[in-house]
Amino acid sequence: MTPASPLALLGVLLLALGLFWPRGAGWGAWLYLGAALADALAKGPFSGPAQPALLLGGLLALRGETLWQRPWLAPLRRYLLLLSLLLGLFALKALPHPREGLSPWLALLHGGAFLVAYLALSVGVGAGVMCALQDLRLRRAPEKAVKGAPLWSLRRLERGYLRVGYLATTLGLGSGMAWAFGYFGNPLSLDPKEVSVLLGWLSLTLHFLLEERLRGLPRAGLLLLAYGLLLFAFLGAPFLASRHPSRLGF
Repeated sequence: MTPASPLALLGVLLLALGLFWPRGAGWGAWLYLGAALADALAKGPFSGPAQPALLLGGLLALRGETLWQRPWLAPLRRYLLLLSLLLGLFALKALPHPREGLSPWLALLHGGAFLVAYLALSVGVGAGVMCALQDLRLRRAPEKAVKGAPLWSLRRLERGYLRVGYLATTLGLGSGMAWAFGYFGNPLSLDPKEVSVLLGWLSLTLHFLLEERLRGLPRAGLLLLAYGLLLFAFLGAPFLASRHPSRLGF
């Protein structure tokens, strides 16, 4: 296996951090470009679809990093980073990988990351839904909001725990893709557990992308959708036809 695969995978993880940590976007972009170079040296320049995707994703992420100091362009920066993430996932699917077993360290990282993710998201989503409903009451019926929790306190809880949960989910998803990558030769498939985790992660990403615009019921609904998808991956998907080691039967 060429270094392109682990470099691209690490780049995806760092770009996810780049949504609220500027250095993550820069480091992820350079890892993308390094993965493209490694793949070009191994197979020749532009010998497959992964190299153009990594080059384009890396350049877009570098451009997005330069917009960090311009708050009024935050939606554009987040859009560029999300597009870079999708290009990185496409490149991971296009790169070849040998079959390997699940190492104990990767299993520990994968399980531990999702444990932290579920704990943090349980608090963060709950506080976020309460915050969205309190904001709705303040705008529609301020007299009813007096008995509720302070908005700033709920917002502080939401931001802190959601960020931790998002980072842990990204790490868990990335380590799971790395395992599927090496064992099945394909990091993405129509597996119920993989699809539900990926959709939950995308819903959380969308929440951060639209953070300044979402209010009230749409904000609460998006958070509940993301948490519901991740909870289904943990409690429901193992009973379905899954290739994951946690699958269960009746």
